[in-house]
Amino acid sequence: MKNNILFIYLGLLSFLPSCLDESSPNFLDAEETIIDGASAEAAVIGLYSVMQQPGYYGDAYLLTSEGHTDNASTGGYQNLSLDQIGHREVTGANVISENIWTAIYRVIANANQVLKFLPEIDDLETVQKNHLEGEARAIRALAHFDLLRYYGEHWNMSSTAGIPIIQTPQALKDQPSRATVVASYQFIISEMTKAAGLMNQQIKDKAFININTMNALLARIYLYRGENEKAVEYATKVIASGDFQLLDAAKYLDVFRSKLNAESIFELLFDSQNRSGYNGSTYSRTDALRSELNYMASKNLEDFFKGRAGDVRGSLLNFSTDANDATILPDGRTQKYRGETTRDNSAFISRYAEMFLIRAEALGSIKGLADLNFLRQKRGLTVLTPNQVSSSEDFLQAVLNERRAELNFEGHRYFDLARKRKIKSVLNIEDFRSIFPIPNREIIANPNIKQNPGY
Repeated sequence: MKNNILFIYLGLLSFLPSCLDESSPNFLDAEETIIDGASAEAAVIGLYSVMQQPGYYGDAYLLTSEGHTDNASTGGYQNLSLDQIGHREVTGANVISENIWTAIYRVIANANQVLKFLPEIDDLETVQKNHLEGEARAIRALAHFDLLRYYGEHWNMSSTAGIPIIQTPQALKDQPSRATVVASYQFIISEMTKAAGLMNQQIKDKAFININTMNALLARIYLYRGENEKAVEYATKVIASGDFQLLDAAKYLDVFRSKLNAESIFELLFDSQNRSGYNGSTYSRTDALRSELNYMASKNLEDFFKGRAGDVRGSLLNFSTDANDATILPDGRTQKYRGETTRDNSAFISRYAEMFLIRAEALGSIKGLADLNFLRQKRGLTVLTPNQVSSSEDFLQAVLNERRAELNFEGHRYFDLARKRKIKSVLNIEDFRSIFPIPNREIIANPNIKQNPGY
């Protein structure tokens, strides 16, 4: 049904305000466009389209966080904002950070419009209407969580530095304050839980949010929240679903060479007419120069993989002097986002391998080692023995190493180091840089929003 309804959504776009129109925070004029079941479904599909903005899952959200870590080095040409990210000296005037903030709140604004008018639609069956509401709520919750990871002290349950929670369509005069971190999590988890209860459990399309997506995202959120038992519970739901499979080492490249494969839980799709920015930002072309690329694989990441003999994930990094221009060396390039012609690279929002990493971390060294070793073996590595991870700190480091090997250039490393309080020791920067500053423009426009500590 969704594929059939897409043309209706595209037709609606010609009557909607531009998503770049800053005269209104809302992309959808929902009162005029969400009038029946077909337009309601089109509006929900539109939420996925708005998620594809360059400032969000079009590339910036995932790659900018990588550029702030030891996984990546930044390139570009006289780009102050990109240089700040690479030097880990982001300011409130950083345009890239500002675009991330704006893009995510635009998604929230659109979701709020859908959720406001969806109850008035009377020509949808209850199951279908509930599922649409579940998708909209899930997208809104994910957007709030993604904001919290970048701009809120997500590891500190006593912190007041959460994010503004927006649940209704906003007028330009509205000036919301920041919620506490606990209140931010409470809203996110409550929305995700409601969304899960609304899902039609027979729908399992990996290109859209479904019950498996909900369980996977809840597992991640609970891990960040520090509720390990809940993280285990939801990760186990995904693992036990039977809907996914870890590929063997010989087929590992298929994870990034084929769409919606056996390891994909939720993959935001692009196509040759609707391209993402991942290839252009990380690979571009065979003989690319450093100035053409935004994010390159760091020498540090190469050294990391040199100590992991047999790890097939290292094959997706290219540090060859033959394949890289001299301006790129000694850094290299990730090859997770190849496809220089079509540039239709997916945004990998949730993958099956993460579920084993979440459950391993949440279970701890005694019970979690089996999950860690299962993933390692699938990636061509030998198992770790209990003696090698005898302490909780040793096991945590093993998990973080595995997460780095598995999820590099997918937007996890920065948040992992932040939530485990390792920003200073690993990246050699002050702890306050565990999150980005609130954009100056937002603070000027809304005096109720206070800047993050240290900025």
